[in-house]
Amino acid sequence: MDDLTAYANWCTSPGFGHGAMFGGWSDDMGTGLGLPFGGIVQLLILGMMTYFTVRLIRKPATHSGPETPVDVLERRYAAGEIDRETYRAMKDQLRNS
Repeated sequence: MDDLTAYANWCTSPGFGHGAMFGGWSDDMGTGLGLPFGGIVQLLILGMMTYFTVRLIRKPATHSGPETPVDVLERRYAAGEIDRETYRAMKDQLRNS
């Protein structure tokens, strides 16, 4: 078998979108159920690949440096660990020192 014949046989074999996905069912034209549904499946696969690629590439937001004492104080106040009076007193104390 020469190379051209081997290539022609390979290109005409049932593949993705040519009915092979659905057990080889095909209509008179030979396109099968894979053509209408294969396009949707291909779009879903492409969409998932794009989503996960972007998710892997995009870096999460990072803090620029170590937390300052004021940052720690604000985080504790926001979490409800300390009340408003304690927050204000501690913040004034940090500013004065």
